[in-house]
Amino acid sequence: MEIKILKIMKYILTKYETIRRTEQIEYYIDIPKNIKNKERYANNQIFENKYKKYKIVDIVDSEILDDEIIDLKATNLSIR
Repeated sequence: MEIKILKIMKYILTKYETIRRTEQIEYYIDIPKNIKNKERYANNQIFENKYKKYKIVDIVDSEILDDEIIDLKATNLSIR
């Protein structure tokens, strides 16, 4: 019985990727009590970057539109 030992080289592949992504984002906004159209006010605050914080809660859809290989090089880093 012959045992073959394969030597595996590790490489890093570098690419440019153009991705179309639809994210669900939550914005935290203070709205005064006297504002009647709260949705319009909130949307305007987001447009003017006047929100307290935001977080991405979900990636609804993602699609690679284009990719291009830039480089492939051998490495001695341990990749797990």
